[in-house]
Amino acid sequence: MSILDQYRGARWAPRHGWRPDREVILALRAVITEHLGGEAGDILPSDGLVPDALGAVVAAPSTNGTPRPFVSVRAQLPTSLRADLWGFGTVLAVEMADRRAEPGAGGLLLVGRERHPVIRPGRGLAAALIVQRLGRRPGDCDFRVYRNIDEMKDPLGRAA
Repeated sequence: MSILDQYRGARWAPRHGWRPDREVILALRAVITEHLGGEAGDILPSDGLVPDALGAVVAAPSTNGTPRPFVSVRAQLPTSLRADLWGFGTVLAVEMADRRAEPGAGGLLLVGRERHPVIRPGRGLAAALIVQRLGRRPGDCDFRVYRNIDEMKDPLGRAA
């Protein structure tokens, strides 16, 4: 049994019914901007070279002593993957704002785009539950977090 199977039922059902991925992404962005007073953005192809492994960038810089969650997700990824990354990024940004997650180089944490199944309580489970409550059956919502860009380099290169 998957750990997510334990969180099915009315208590964890979507608040406004099942919705398309794009609507869930917009709802997650609203959580960050409207409810948490942070910023949400897209990483566009025109933003420059981005490692293939990168899915999102998360930070919580302080403005007048108050941390403001920041999440930016790679725009050209499939919407199902982006929705799960937005959920994970939201959880990670809140942890950073609460000082439960230490930032890496430049005050950032980098989130890989490779999904992993949720197998225990933690960020992945919290992300899956947020995504589900906002209207989407979550995929594998656990992602690797990197402290600097050098950790993301693939020593074997890309497969042909």
